[in-house]
Amino acid sequence: MALTLPALTALARFLPGRNVLSLGYPDIVARPEDIERLFGFRPTRFTDFGRWHGVDFALPETMEFFGAIGSRLDCVDIVASRGVERVVDLNRPCALGSFELVIDAGTTEHCFNVGQALVNAASAVAVGGQIFHAPPMTMLNHGFYNFSPTLLHDFYTQNGWKIELLVGMRKGASFEIPLTARFTVPFETTLYCIARRDSADTPAYPVQSKYLRNPGLS
Repeated sequence: MALTLPALTALARFLPGRNVLSLGYPDIVARPEDIERLFGFRPTRFTDFGRWHGVDFALPETMEFFGAIGSRLDCVDIVASRGVERVVDLNRPCALGSFELVIDAGTTEHCFNVGQALVNAASAVAVGGQIFHAPPMTMLNHGFYNFSPTLLHDFYTQNGWKIELLVGMRKGASFEIPLTARFTVPFETTLYCIARRDSADTPAYPVQSKYLRNPGLS
């Protein structure tokens, strides 16, 4: 799981000074000059995990990055692969705490019980806070699921949240997409979503919006 340069760019105004939960340990896949341009500091500590993400440069060390921008990072995962994660199973109901920002930069699509995983993640967002998702739309066998925009649009809007960003992302470039209508995109396209929690109600499963518009649709 990683925060790439496009993800960091999308999150630049939400990350600093926040209490952050990440679903999975987030490697920072960006060069030092990009971090300096976006966040005003130049990393001094690096890791060699870039090979896991198909890049040939050292990655800024994640904990230094979050500390330098004044944020506190908590990570959860099914195993403590980096030794700092709280071990939880997102397939089952679990209380993760309360955070100003929750990051799902490529985790929920790997959870078989994806609806419960989304409810767990959303429930961890404090009222007024944000959640970021970056699931695949067209990456066959990357995870159990590819997400359609209507999944996140319907889940958040029907629970009283505000969608602040919902776009397609491919090769580092974002593009507008229909939120609920049928459409096609090339392979290896990702979905970027940022939603703000405006309701203290426990998130509930949605009904797909096209059925809400036409309950008799077969």
